[in-house]
Amino acid sequence: MKTKPAMPKALRAALKLEHKGSAFYLRMSRKTGNVLAQRLFDHLAMQEVEHIGRINEIHAAVSRGKPWPVPEKKRIGFLEAEVRKLFTRLVKEGGRPRLDNAAGMKIAMDMEWYSYRMYDKLAREAEEGPEKEFFRQLSREEAKHHEALSNVYAYLTDNGDWLERSESQTWNWMNS
Repeated sequence: MKTKPAMPKALRAALKLEHKGSAFYLRMSRKTGNVLAQRLFDHLAMQEVEHIGRINEIHAAVSRGKPWPVPEKKRIGFLEAEVRKLFTRLVKEGGRPRLDNAAGMKIAMDMEWYSYRMYDKLAREAEEGPEKEFFRQLSREEAKHHEALSNVYAYLTDNGDWLERSESQTWNWMNS
């Protein structure tokens, strides 16, 4: 009987992190009464599940002796577009919702920053090719997750620092 090769350490770490993230975002979505935060958490949970799927696909290929698959190019700015659609609808309906779980949002930002740093490190340690590009892509996606959380947090808490941040990191359309 053939045994399945063990999952490489980097993929195991990534899989564990993504499972933890998706479960956290689903819990946060259920706990919050703020529709903007809830939708953001839902989208982040879906993206973490997508990461889990990509990690499992890579492991399946590698365990069959195939080369590490080349990651497909992803458009990573769509999270901002999704939040913007909801934001526009909420503004039309009137009122500025308040964040009901600032501590949870901060934990989420810390998680995404940790994920970004871990994937950045794994990318630097990987050899040139699909493995390095996969971890680079994940680090870019986690940076976008952090950006989304940071912008929504700053907006919902009416944090004055939000407007002082780098224009490249601030969703200026939220200031309308």
